[in-house]
Amino acid sequence: MRQLNLGLWIVLIISFSFGLFAQKIPKFGKVSKETLAMTELAADPEADAVYMFDVGDLSLRETSGGFHVEVYRHVRIKVLTEEGKEYADVSIPFWHEDKIRDFKAHTILPNGKKVKLKKKSIFEERVKNLRFKKFTFPGVEVGSVIEYKYKLESEYIHELEPWYFQNPAYTLVSRYSVTVLPHFSYNAFFLNEEEQEPVKEDIMDVYTKKRLTKFIWTLTDLPPIRTEPYMRSLNDYRAALHFQIEKYRHIVFIKDWPSLVKEIRETYDDFLGKDKSLQAVIDTELNDSMKTDDKIRALYEYVRDNVETTNQSGIYIKSKAKDVLKEKKGTAAQKNLLLVNLLEMAGFNANPVLISSRNNGRMIQRHARLNQFNRMLAYVKSGMKTYMLDTRQENCPFKMLPVDDIVENGLVVNRGEGGFVKIPIPRQVNMAFCETKATLDDEGNLSAELLIRYDDYRAMYVRNKIESDGDKAFVTELLKDRYETAELDTFTIDGLDDVNGSVTFNINYDVEGFAQVVGDMIYLSSPAINQLNENPFKREKRYYPVEYNYAIASTDNVSLKLPEGYHVNELPQAINARVKLQKLTFQNAWEDGGDTINIKRQVMIRKQMYTPREYSTLRTFYDQIVKADQGQIVLSSAAPTAGE
Repeated sequence: MRQLNLGLWIVLIISFSFGLFAQKIPKFGKVSKETLAMTELAADPEADAVYMFDVGDLSLRETSGGFHVEVYRHVRIKVLTEEGKEYADVSIPFWHEDKIRDFKAHTILPNGKKVKLKKKSIFEERVKNLRFKKFTFPGVEVGSVIEYKYKLESEYIHELEPWYFQNPAYTLVSRYSVTVLPHFSYNAFFLNEEEQEPVKEDIMDVYTKKRLTKFIWTLTDLPPIRTEPYMRSLNDYRAALHFQIEKYRHIVFIKDWPSLVKEIRETYDDFLGKDKSLQAVIDTELNDSMKTDDKIRALYEYVRDNVETTNQSGIYIKSKAKDVLKEKKGTAAQKNLLLVNLLEMAGFNANPVLISSRNNGRMIQRHARLNQFNRMLAYVKSGMKTYMLDTRQENCPFKMLPVDDIVENGLVVNRGEGGFVKIPIPRQVNMAFCETKATLDDEGNLSAELLIRYDDYRAMYVRNKIESDGDKAFVTELLKDRYETAELDTFTIDGLDDVNGSVTFNINYDVEGFAQVVGDMIYLSSPAINQLNENPFKREKRYYPVEYNYAIASTDNVSLKLPEGYHVNELPQAINARVKLQKLTFQNAWEDGGDTINIKRQVMIRKQMYTPREYSTLRTFYDQIVKADQGQIVLSSAAPTAGE
């Protein structure tokens, strides 16, 4: 469902220029001397490349076979540095039923020579319902211009694709135009934008011989938007224009939430129903002496553990609850609706809830669109308590949601008008507790025994990772991430099968050349397993929030036995850093125990989101951790001098 009521438009114009709009976009292959000579961008001196323009032109067409959409796209990029050559690798996504025609691409060298992209260098890949046209521009060098254009044809007239104005590099001009046929009415709305009327242009349609109106939006001087560490979904922050169909002739499409809830609930009710096999589950799993929590938990765990998940996403249902139960397998949506069915039969107030998962982008409440949802959960109300449940992952404990479900809100699909509910924020500490007993020899080699315990969401992550990669691969990767030369000796795991508890490892390993030996001195840093080698936040500024999946904490207790005959010459300075408002804590303490060094280290990040205004504080916090973790321990075998 899309909208284009060509009257009221909401647009965030970062820089709107009628002068630039009046200027025509150059024809394909026609590049000015100024563009070829360009060596840097004044607005972004560190830019590796710049989108000179990114232009899209959508038209709704009618042929003897019916209606279809045509989108012409033309992109031109200037490569400014060696790093900018990465833009020569292009991947164009499109739905598997759509067609791309009239494709052209070439490289224009700084001297003006053109190098065409050959057809044999173009490849297609398919991932589920998406296809990707992939290619690499030939002969690209610093100063080159790369350019491509194509026409996309689609039958999806009800689902016009959004236009994203921002790109991974700075964009000078991004322009989008829409021309629709009479009798169609859409609404359009913008995300991350301010209100602005489109420019209108009367045109004569060559196909219908009718006078139509083209609506045009131009945004200029757009800052880049790239995937950065701890960023949820890129599309949550890109300036974008979305569409929703409102009506065609006298057919009015859904345009409010109660209507949408009513329609989708009717399809779900076809799936629900009382059945002997469902009642048998209730009779087996529940009894009158059980408390409410225990009853809901029993039914949740029954569906989670006894029905195989065949698909992790989706909101549509194809099989009835009794059939899913009989076959012992179903999609995530089918499993969760089965749970709703069982809970209803057991006397609970249970309903489906639709969400847009973290990687799918935030739900937009101001427009009733079903296609923005990609997952269904089960929602239960009992007295003052509410429960949000998702049975799709076997490693997910009761009252916890899989990480990708941790979003702001969801749409309740009940038998009334529906409504929005908040998804509970995880309250768990999610600790990684580590205890290391290590011995250093006089050649700088380290032998260590590590006990590491993962709690809550971190335990869930470990179970999922081991399920996909294996336990030895997990332990090996854990050590390699910390030490380049680590060699695994032995390990054991406890608690792996108890999804409600912690996962604990006992690991024995060796690290050759861990410390540097120079004469009678040895230099090394802390052997704490959670030591941070670099700050994940490289850029000085960030325009978008830092978003953690959940609060995180780690504790390291280290006992390091020194080589015989050595003593501590120097220890790093202890640190106790707290940023109360931002809920950040870092502590690092050192103790000289004669023949041992005792180290206590703790990091806590208890907020899920840090705004761009808080980014500098968070970045500085990580700088402190890195600096402390790289602090040098100095040992000496020489006799201590007076005062040491």
